[in-house]
Amino acid sequence: MSALPEHSPPQVRAFICDREGQFRYASTPPHPDGFGRGLEECLMPSDLPMLRRHWEDMLRTGSGFQLQAEFSARLDESVSRWAIHAAPLRLVDNEDVYLVLLHAGLGTPKFGPDEAVRYRAVLNTAVDAIITIDESGIIVSSNPATTRMFGYTEQELLDQNISMLMPQPWRSEHNGYLARYLQTGRARIIGIGRQINAVRRNGDEFLVHLAISEFNIAGRNYFTGIIRDLSDLERVQKQLLQSERLAAIGQMVTGLAHESRNALQRAQACLDILTLDLEEQPEQLDLARRARTALQDLYRLYEEVRGYASPIHLEFRDCDLSTIWRKEWENLSGIRCDREISLQEQLLQEPPRCEVDIHRMEQVFRNILENSLHACGDSGCVSVSTDNTELDGRAAVLVRFSDDGPGLRGDAVQRLFEPFFTTRQKGTGLGMAIVQRIVQLHGGTIAAGNGPSGGAEISLVLPRLQPSRGDHHLPDPD
Repeated sequence: MSALPEHSPPQVRAFICDREGQFRYASTPPHPDGFGRGLEECLMPSDLPMLRRHWEDMLRTGSGFQLQAEFSARLDESVSRWAIHAAPLRLVDNEDVYLVLLHAGLGTPKFGPDEAVRYRAVLNTAVDAIITIDESGIIVSSNPATTRMFGYTEQELLDQNISMLMPQPWRSEHNGYLARYLQTGRARIIGIGRQINAVRRNGDEFLVHLAISEFNIAGRNYFTGIIRDLSDLERVQKQLLQSERLAAIGQMVTGLAHESRNALQRAQACLDILTLDLEEQPEQLDLARRARTALQDLYRLYEEVRGYASPIHLEFRDCDLSTIWRKEWENLSGIRCDREISLQEQLLQEPPRCEVDIHRMEQVFRNILENSLHACGDSGCVSVSTDNTELDGRAAVLVRFSDDGPGLRGDAVQRLFEPFFTTRQKGTGLGMAIVQRIVQLHGGTIAAGNGPSGGAEISLVLPRLQPSRGDHHLPDPD
């Protein structure tokens, strides 16, 4: 983390504490005998209730906090007022520890080379971005986590306005907000913390928690912000919301199917009896058969909606993906009869092995192959190719299914995985939505488009190992 301007260097101290606030590491030892004191022992009694309230909130929510308090880190040190920042850290050993930063603007600090090295080493472990700006909004320091989070190098950030990390309309309004605060002293975020949107170098917006504190050095105001990326939290919340909605749909459809089953069975029985009486009346007999087909389609719709909304439980096993799609290709021989459609494979020498739920992956490949067969018409070719790739830094397998049909037209590319969207005259439109859900539960991705030949192309990326079994080794290929 680069220092503030040389004419007014900050006095900064860094500590690492455990969950109880006991010192584990410090840029300057708390007292000559080493560690043993805790954060509470360094504060005046009047500041303890506020610290405890914020500390408990941090343990519960995982969000950092900031406050100003009278603090004395060493037994032989007089009490002085500091701006205190605290935030959780995720270190290599995943131990629960917390970074506590102290800023002070009084006096000339003793910030020697050894302390600077230790301070930088502490900040290098921080997962949260820590950025300091001056009263004009210009970035004067940042830690390595800022580079990882936003994609800019430290050199690209220094001397730039902090608004470059904000999307519109906050980018245009930030300087005005900062000026109003310096003039009126009324803060919306400073000393409070809130969730806002930020923007990476590539233009992607993401949700963050921002905690800001202010300190003064030689009459100049500076602001330090601790930024926590909430993208994973937001994604988990969306997944939980989707699960709740699916559970509600499943419960509703299950009840509806149960209540309707008797009515459908009675209608089916009546049609069966009516069919016997209409053997000599071909036109009426055809209408009765159509009515029976409609009842069967309605019942199948109930079952597919219930299957889409029901929880999906996976049992992972190591297997060769090609054995699964070849099995499903054979199982679809009934709809390929009297049609000249072939399956061509372009595979790597290494078998495409992954840890998957075999039953669910059969469901994925069957849906994709059915759509490909439908697109080919009476003749054509379905192609499958594999390649090695990575997904979130992990080894993965890329599988492409393509056909020589007319391809996906209009908004079909964007809507193919949307529930109840279908390009076929017969179908519920839930098949590819279920496929996407299964692939995502495997930690993979799926995308649709048109291949070089113009036909539809479905691309799946599946991790070779599931995270919970990442230390297991795949067996040698058969």
